[in-house]
Amino acid sequence: MSSALTDPRYTVPPVPDASEGVAWLRASVVRFSDGPVHERRRALVVAELAAVEPRALAGSRGTGPVEVLAEALGLDVDPEDVDLVARSYQPHTAVTPEADAAVARLVDACGGWDERTANRIGLLVQACGAMAALVAGVHPPVPVTRRIAPDGTLVEVDLTDHPFGLGAHACPGREHALAIAEGLTR
Repeated sequence: MSSALTDPRYTVPPVPDASEGVAWLRASVVRFSDGPVHERRRALVVAELAAVEPRALAGSRGTGPVEVLAEALGLDVDPEDVDLVARSYQPHTAVTPEADAAVARLVDACGGWDERTANRIGLLVQACGAMAALVAGVHPPVPVTRRIAPDGTLVEVDLTDHPFGLGAHACPGREHALAIAEGLTR
């Protein structure tokens, strides 16, 4: 059902607004938004990634995907904080107090409680599990994504044939991810 990735009638499941913790992060990132809000947030992510030459990532001496990307973005973050947040990031996962505290530390390290910071953290979180899977040779690194069908039902979309997605929500960091994986598997 890859058509759900390109058909605008299939939307990203909404997340509630929030002012702190993982809930704030979910409510503020491109990953969990649609329409004009998604376009604005995607532009923030694209701008962050445009400042990083993908080929330079392939030559990085980092110890893991998060470390490589954080260094390239000029961020001094604790990868363990990113991992804590990644485990609670998806809306269908439980949020732990430790993950909420990690979000606060990442916000301090990445610029403050605004959309730019949220999306910088979102890049790191996306680099965490998905990139580790990519480096390990797991295909696809993210097996499914979710959409709300026009009739209101939740649909899981298999990403086997499109591991970086398609359409408006396609991964803007595909080249960066592949370069990081190449560098870390050498």
